[in-house]
Amino acid sequence: MRGRLWAVLALFAFGFALLPALPAAAGFGAIAWDREKGKAGWVWNQPTAKDAAAKALSECGASGCQLVIKPTIACAALAATANGKYIGAAARKTVAEARLAALADCKKGNAGECVVRASACNNPVPGQVR
Repeated sequence: MRGRLWAVLALFAFGFALLPALPAAAGFGAIAWDREKGKAGWVWNQPTAKDAAAKALSECGASGCQLVIKPTIACAALAATANGKYIGAAARKTVAEARLAALADCKKGNAGECVVRASACNNPVPGQVR
């Protein structure tokens, strides 16, 4: 009995060793923007909300950067004028909805033509609901 148990455990462990490494689940995104300099940064598929916030601020790269889309599991988009000094940002269930909402938000300022600069959906973590 004891020998069979060890044999089963050894086979089980050997089977796990043969499995390919699975990618880490990721699911948080964020967008940061600096109004004065017109710089922006965004990230998707970060493992935690804290990582998403920190990396978006880092990607923005200016001291005045602030989160305009706080860490979210939804799809998100950023639209901006050519100089980047007027923006619209939105998080929605689909990337198409996020893009449309970001463009509409940007156009409210009548600051010039708005173009989507970034948009994506995060890969959901198993069990997450958008």
